[in-house]
Amino acid sequence: MEKKLTAYTLFSSSQGNSTYIEYGTDRVLIDAGVSARRISAALADLGTGLGGIRAVFVSHEHSDHIKGLQIISKNYRIPVYTDPLCMQAARDACPDACGLLVPTSAGDTVYIGDIKIEVFPTPHDSVRSFCYRVSAGGSSLGFATDIGHVSEAVQDAVFGCESVVIEANYDDGMLQNGPYPASLKRRIAGPNGHLSNELCACLAPVLTRCGTRSLVLAHLSQNNNTPDTAYSAVCGKLHEYGVKIAGEAFAADLRLQVAKPDGTVRVTL
Repeated sequence: MEKKLTAYTLFSSSQGNSTYIEYGTDRVLIDAGVSARRISAALADLGTGLGGIRAVFVSHEHSDHIKGLQIISKNYRIPVYTDPLCMQAARDACPDACGLLVPTSAGDTVYIGDIKIEVFPTPHDSVRSFCYRVSAGGSSLGFATDIGHVSEAVQDAVFGCESVVIEANYDDGMLQNGPYPASLKRRIAGPNGHLSNELCACLAPVLTRCGTRSLVLAHLSQNNNTPDTAYSAVCGKLHEYGVKIAGEAFAADLRLQVAKPDGTVRVTL
């Protein structure tokens, strides 16, 4: 059987995140932000398991990205690729992961078998944070969440990728009118916080012009967003630029989906 780069968001929200990527027998996770038990069950539904994972890439040290890392590290001894400062910040929660660290920095290119993973910095309020450009077999996937704005490095990671997972964390009106304290609202909406539906929507037509054919909106806030709100914001902007979305036109330009907080969504075409 011909190998194909395939990816699934397993969990995606402000409560926990993990994405599975495979190319043949080469298999990796980006983040492990829910329990090892839940990740294992999600992988079992795809016909695989944690025993087949060759690497875990940790985008940053916040709990919704490392919650399951300690148990996975203790039981499966999978190498953990992230910045040493992230592991230092997470050492109390993930002591076993520290012993499996493969130091990784922005600008690095990592090969896991035939999967090429390029590491880029992101603007986020953590000690270090990364996004990724994943390539194999002539296909490419851009992955960028937890970004306060679309920096040049984020553009380098995602522009030209045929499939992209991009953050659409919050609706500005829901955030500003919601119950969060003013300081938290400023942090979320700040340049090192999270990407809004509106900013994501502005990026979407550019991605399409650069060759993206599959777009998944990810890391939605469960308090300041809804799947329909995020989808509508991005869909509306795409329509302004004449982009035809799968399900609306026979000859579609783009497949647009929203990642689920708990449940797999296939990313790639």
